[in-house]
Amino acid sequence: MTNAHARGAATMLTVLLFAIAGLTAQEDVRKLFEAGKYPEVIARTPANAPPDAQYVKGLAHLKLNQADAAKEAFGRLDGGAWKSVGQSAIAMADGNQDAALAAARSAVSENPGLAEAQYQLGSVLEARNERPAAAEAFVKATQANPQMAYAHYHAGMNYYEAKRVADMGVYFENFLKLAPNAPERPAVESIMRTLRGR
Repeated sequence: MTNAHARGAATMLTVLLFAIAGLTAQEDVRKLFEAGKYPEVIARTPANAPPDAQYVKGLAHLKLNQADAAKEAFGRLDGGAWKSVGQSAIAMADGNQDAALAAARSAVSENPGLAEAQYQLGSVLEARNERPAAAEAFVKATQANPQMAYAHYHAGMNYYEAKRVADMGVYFENFLKLAPNAPERPAVESIMRTLRGR
């Protein structure tokens, strides 16, 4: 192997290791969020984090009632569907459901396979009390990213509110498997016991 080939291979290995580390960091942030560790999510997500991690950071700020910081994180989402996701999330934080819905629909139109776009649409529809449509959007988010635990949770919750217990059970079971340490776990288990007579 020549020196040039060796340097090229070393560079490729370095790039690959950084990519793997980046994926692991994003996975860690999502898992922290799913365990209710919102301050840790914020601390581990720098301003230059990828959009999916930045979105989770914004959601963590919302969980801590830090709307301005959440909007700042959502404002960092840029480019195509991500920009629309950010605009929708900011509009929701401002209480403007109409603008939030328009931006979420735009995000889904731009990239229907982006789990966060479907999740954001579901979040807006849920806030508008449009339960079956919200459940459908969350289900599409789970199809785009089966590991997105809170998409399963919200699909289940919206099916529960729409009195579709069989559908609810499937998504709640998935949620409990994906996020065993989630703060919502006891409530989900209680709902399932009550409805299934366990």
